Amino acid sequence: GAEKAKEIALTHAGVSASNAVFLQAKLDYDDGRRVYDVEFYSGTQEYDYEIEAATGSVVSYDYDAENYVRPKGATTVSVDEATAKQTVLNKVPGATAANIYEWKLDFDDGRWEYDGKIVYNLMEYDFAVDASSGAVTEWGVESIFD
Repeated sequence: GAEKAKEIALTHAGVSASNAVFLQAKLDYDDGRRVYDVEFYSGTQEYDYEIEAATGSVVSYDYDAENYVRPKGATTVSVDEATAKQTVLNKVPGATAANIYEWKLDFDDGRWEYDGKIVYNLMEYDFAVDASSGAVTEWGVESIFD
């Protein structure tokens, strides 16, 4: 049920129930299967999950740093490309630089960020890394079959 889907999402995100504010946990259909769409906030992060209703497996998830505020004076690129790439590769055990399929430095929402995509082990990881602080400000994961 919805409560179990919430529990699965919290465990996967590493967030305790006392630190989460849920926006929704509703049953839906995606690609012909029943999934729970679970959305919640914890601190400045917004989490979105799809949990397969039949098995409880995480189909896809992402999180964004909501209302992310760039550190004062951080208007230039101070994190080099190699460091930013290593930051995101560390989040995908086993992936290497060869698994990065998209990568660009972009000026978005008043700040420089690295945007990219890793494809590894039948999963696609989309991300953004603040080029001033090195913080991962966006992270999304889904199966390449979805």
